[in-house]
Amino acid sequence: MKTLNDSLREEFREILNEEDIKEMIVAKELDLQIIEQAFEKLLNNKYGTDESTLIEKGRADFETFIINTLRTQTH
Repeated sequence: MKTLNDSLREEFREILNEEDIKEMIVAKELDLQIIEQAFEKLLNNKYGTDESTLIEKGRADFETFIINTLRTQTH
């Protein structure tokens, strides 16, 4: 059974594999490995060491923002 992180990871990789995103990464000379590691870091630290729900919500919102921004830029 997939976890939420697994689903987010899968969706993020699908977006990174879209031709428009690949072209943008090349055109802007972005390092794909850094992008992937940054997203992974967000997933790993989603709940952090602080139990504050504001921090948790902020991290979740940022993950969603990354996915939605990449998706809307290609459509």
